[in-house]
Amino acid sequence: MKRILVAAFTGIVVAASTFAGTYYEAKTSSQGGKGADTQRATVKAWVDGDSAKIEFVQSGNPLLQEGGYLVTRDGGETLYFVNPKEKTYASFDMRGMMQAAGGAMKMVNIKITNPTVEKLEEKPGQPIVGLPTTYVKYRTTYTMSMSIMGFKSENRTDQVQEVWATPELAAKAFGVWLRKEPPSLGDEEFDKLMKMEMDKVKGVPLKMITTTTTTDAKKGRTETTTTTMEVTTLQMVPVPGSTFEIPASYTETQLLPMGGQEGEEGNPLSKMFGGKKKG
Repeated sequence: MKRILVAAFTGIVVAASTFAGTYYEAKTSSQGGKGADTQRATVKAWVDGDSAKIEFVQSGNPLLQEGGYLVTRDGGETLYFVNPKEKTYASFDMRGMMQAAGGAMKMVNIKITNPTVEKLEEKPGQPIVGLPTTYVKYRTTYTMSMSIMGFKSENRTDQVQEVWATPELAAKAFGVWLRKEPPSLGDEEFDKLMKMEMDKVKGVPLKMITTTTTTDAKKGRTETTTTTMEVTTLQMVPVPGSTFEIPASYTETQLLPMGGQEGEEGNPLSKMFGGKKKG
């Protein structure tokens, strides 16, 4: 009996370690609005603890070309976009990009005022890809004004977001694509709004429907965009460590001309993947 119990326990441990990883597919689509096409995306992703690889099968974002993928081994703290067609990789520094955007906001005097986030509903949600969810519905409102070279504009935004989130996915790397951490522009009101937005979702979002209505305060014209993100497939699968490696023959480049890379000793990729600078 003891041998049977030991064998059974060993089998459970082996099975758990073998299928420690997760594979999922997610689709994002958008209707209405001028920038709707850039939000279109279909991704395939592999996650194992702090490691993740997100491959772009379809993308409307010029920075994240189809066929390329994002990869991390530290839960998204260090993130790279890899382009197999060009055999290159580049640092995907979301914080740096947001800071650059914050600088641009200051140049054109963009200001966010009166941000509010109101919970409209919360209840048990329908299961998605076999996982239990909590359904929450929020309304976010704010006013954005801009002034540059004598041109002034003011728009009011009313956003209603429905979220189906699950507490069952604990791996930190899920945040790489199913992001929950608030970006920062260095603008107090905008950062306050982003924190309120991110704090309202508990767990990993498996489906989100966001309807945004923007109204020109002077002309009264409105524009409405509805964006839907949904995880369509999720499986527990064995994920080899090589899934998260960047080929040694690939050359480092820049995703955006936002300053040079550090030398070999300070190169974050060397620290992340345990080797010297590639290329």
